[in-house]
Amino acid sequence: MSEKKFETPQEAEAAFYAAFIKRDVDAMMDVWAADDDVSCIHPFGSILLGRAAVRDSWLTIFRNSPDMQIMINGRSRGQDGTFAVHLVEEHIRAGNEPPGTPMHATNVYRLTDTGWRMVLHHASPSRPPSKTDSPTLH
Repeated sequence: MSEKKFETPQEAEAAFYAAFIKRDVDAMMDVWAADDDVSCIHPFGSILLGRAAVRDSWLTIFRNSPDMQIMINGRSRGQDGTFAVHLVEEHIRAGNEPPGTPMHATNVYRLTDTGWRMVLHHASPSRPPSKTDSPTLH
């Protein structure tokens, strides 16, 4: 694990997405907590528990993915003591393809002796907006 200390959950999140873009599994795992109380759910995937399972999943994704661009928006952040929860919308563009359906992600961080570390990443595709999703005036 890295000696990098993330002073805020936002620093940890920035490092998470930088590692994602670079497809760097070591940098990715530097963001995650050092213990096995971590979990990850990739879109359409099963629940992955523990550092080894999380690492293996990112390694597989990075080995099988083209270069990516990621834009994050729609952030909602909450923090209470030693936990922080970030809800984000991920717009991912792989290779030369147009951006796909946005992903909604929940990123949970815990304050540890080595700074803020990720303990949960859960991403799922958003559904296309429908006419019923549009606000209406009454």
